[in-house]
Amino acid sequence: MASFRKNFTILMTLQVSTYLAPLLTLPWLARVLGPDGYGRLSFCLAFVAYFISLANFSFSLTATPKVSINRASREQRSKIFWETIITQAALAGAGFFVLLALTSFIPSLREYRELLIIGYGMPIGAMLIPTWYFQGIEDLGMLSGFVFIGRALSIPAMYIFVREHDDVDIAMAVNALVPLLSGIAICTYLYFRRELDFVPVSFKTIFGRLKDGWSVYMATSIVDIYASSNIVLLTFISGNVAAGYFAAGDKLIRAALNMLSPLKTAAYPRVSFLMHHAKDDAFAFLRKMFVVQGLIVSLISVCIFFGAPLAVKLLYGPKFLPTVEVLRWMAFVPLMVGLTDLFGVQTMLPLGMKAQFSRVLMASAVLNFGLLAVLAKLFGEQGAAATVLIVETLAAAAMAFTLHLQGVSLLKRPITERAGSGTT
Repeated sequence: MASFRKNFTILMTLQVSTYLAPLLTLPWLARVLGPDGYGRLSFCLAFVAYFISLANFSFSLTATPKVSINRASREQRSKIFWETIITQAALAGAGFFVLLALTSFIPSLREYRELLIIGYGMPIGAMLIPTWYFQGIEDLGMLSGFVFIGRALSIPAMYIFVREHDDVDIAMAVNALVPLLSGIAICTYLYFRRELDFVPVSFKTIFGRLKDGWSVYMATSIVDIYASSNIVLLTFISGNVAAGYFAAGDKLIRAALNMLSPLKTAAYPRVSFLMHHAKDDAFAFLRKMFVVQGLIVSLISVCIFFGAPLAVKLLYGPKFLPTVEVLRWMAFVPLMVGLTDLFGVQTMLPLGMKAQFSRVLMASAVLNFGLLAVLAKLFGEQGAAATVLIVETLAAAAMAFTLHLQGVSLLKRPITERAGSGTT
C-alpha cells in the first residue's frame, strides 16, 4: 500500500503538471500570438494529438500488467520492454510518413506543414517515455522527475522566446522539445541503469502486439480523437481565428474537468471492488458520489458561466472577447461530463456493461462530427461550443437511459437500507 500511495501521488502530480504548465503560459501566448496565431498553434497541437494517441496506442493498459507480472524476471521484463517500445517506434515512424503524405497532397494542410513537422517531436517524445514500464515496476520517481523538470522549464522558455505574432513556430518547438528531451533523458537513464538486456524483435511480434491491443486502443482513444477533432474541423470550416476563440475557451473547460481527476481515479477501483463483493455498498457509495461530485461540477459550471467575462478579460485580453460566449455555451459541460462519468465509468463499467458504454461513445462521436459540420458552418466558434454541450448532454442522458433499461436504479435506495436508516 505504501508503494501504491507513493505512485498515486506521483501520477497525480504529473497529471497536474500536464495542465498547469499550459495554463501558466496560456495568457502570454494568447496575447502575443493573437486569435489567428493562437488558432494556428491550437490546430497543429490538436492535429499532432492524433499521432500522440497512435504512438501511445493502448500500452498503458496492455503492457503495464505484463511488466508488473514479470518484473522479477530480467529476461521477460526485457522482452516486454523491447517488444513494446519498438512497436511504438514503428507506429511513430508510420505516423510521420502519413503526416508527410497528408501535408503534401491535401491543400488545406499544406500551409501547416512546417508547424506539424516541428510538432512531431511530441509523438516521438511520447514513444520515448515508457510510462507503462515504470508503472509496471512501480518505480515512477525518476520518470516523474524528468517529465516535471521538462514541463517546468517550458514555462520560462515560452515567455523568453515567444515575443512576436509570428513566433508560432517557436511556441510549437517548445511544446515539442518538452517530451522529446524528457524521453531522451529517460532512455539514457535506463541505459546506464543496466537493468534491461537487448532483445531482438521480429515484424511478426510487432503485428501481434498491435493485434492484441487494437480493440482496447479503439475503445480508449475515441474520446480523445473526437475532442481533438473539434478544433481541427472548426479550423477547416471557419478558419484560424474562430479556432483560436474556441480553443481558448476549450482549454479552460478542460482544465476545470481535470480538477475531477483525483476524485474519479480514486473512486473507480473502490466501486469496482464493491460491485464484486458488496453490491449494495457499491450503490450506497455511488449515491454519495452523485451528491459530492454533482455539487462540485455544478459549482464549477455556475462559476464558469458567470465568471466568463472576467476570466477572458484577465487571461486573454480584449482581442478574445468572442471567447466569452464560447465559455458560456460550454459552462455546463463539466456538469454533463461529471454525470457521464458517474453513469458510465463508475457504474456501467464495474457492472460489466462495456459494450453498451462503447456504443454510447461511438454514437456520441458520430453525432459530434455531424453537428459540428452544420453548427460551425452557421455559427463559427459558438456553433462548435454548442456542439460540445449538446453531445455531452445527450451522452449523459443515453447512459442514464441505458441503466434504466437494464433495471439499474442508481439513485433509489433499496428497501433494506431505508428500513435500516429509519431504525437508527
